[in-house]
Amino acid sequence: MVSVSIKSTSRIGNDVLANIFSSRAVAQILDFFLDHEEFDYPVAEIAVKTGLSFRTVFREIPNLERDQLIYKYRKVGKANMYRLNTDFEAVVLLERFALEMSQLQPMKEKISITSDMDISEPEISLSE
Repeated sequence: MVSVSIKSTSRIGNDVLANIFSSRAVAQILDFFLDHEEFDYPVAEIAVKTGLSFRTVFREIPNLERDQLIYKYRKVGKANMYRLNTDFEAVVLLERFALEMSQLQPMKEKISITSDMDISEPEISLSE
């Protein structure tokens, strides 16, 4: 019997991105914080602004906090206020990545429009 062992040569740990972006909700929450990085927000307001349920946001916030992407900035009454962790280099890189991808979107749409057009071969005339 032959045994095959596959050794990962990747410098990135297994499933790092899958663990961070465990759901579409996480991406929506991060998008929200990237768009509003200068302020802090309670879970209820994040839910309203993202269109996600309170329960979903409440479930995902501890994971984002654990990954140091957001942090508890202060407490107002009983509500914890969360803010994007812009001091964390991974967040800075994520911001840059999001910006680069958003700039590709119009280009992607332009390519799609061009490819949808009926492009016919030019007529070739052999007569002189």
